Amino acid sequence: MGNGGLMDVSSSALAATVQGVRALISAYDGYEKGRFMKSDEAVRAEIQRRCEMLTRHAEKLQGDVHTAGNRDARGRLESMIESINLLRNEAQFSVTSNHVSQHTGIGKLKAKAVRKLVNHDSEVLQALVDTTRMANELADEMSNLDDEGIVARISDWHQKLTRTRNMYLERNMYIDGLTKR
Repeated sequence: MGNGGLMDVSSSALAATVQGVRALISAYDGYEKGRFMKSDEAVRAEIQRRCEMLTRHAEKLQGDVHTAGNRDARGRLESMIESINLLRNEAQFSVTSNHVSQHTGIGKLKAKAVRKLVNHDSEVLQALVDTTRMANELADEMSNLDDEGIVARISDWHQKLTRTRNMYLERNMYIDGLTKR
């Protein structure tokens, strides 16, 4: 049974990766052609989609731990959901969407800057794929873990999400740096 679960995890992670790669390719193309805002929007929309997936995972797990009477895990999942929503809002209302005036003159980025930005976006999307995989693995292994084990895994999952959020927030500073050159 364990192997069947792993196949599901890898195929859903693969589908998410493929989707992310498509978003990145169109973003790369857009950045190269000077369509910065449109490209940036594509990446931010992809991050928001992934956040919605993560929220669904967390809510499902929350139902499971609630049924099992694990209140600590339920509370931790509540704060995980809040963090996911923060990331989704940050992606939705980030620097680039908010302060259009700062970014309209961006024109064509230099190839090196495009590469840096696309690499950074790729890392953020990959981190979200990894975060989703952690949710899948937790769901698969839930029945084999005691309450404390579940809480520990949720903590790891939340830490991964926090690191991903911080990485995403660096992107805005990064874009500001790119636009000032």
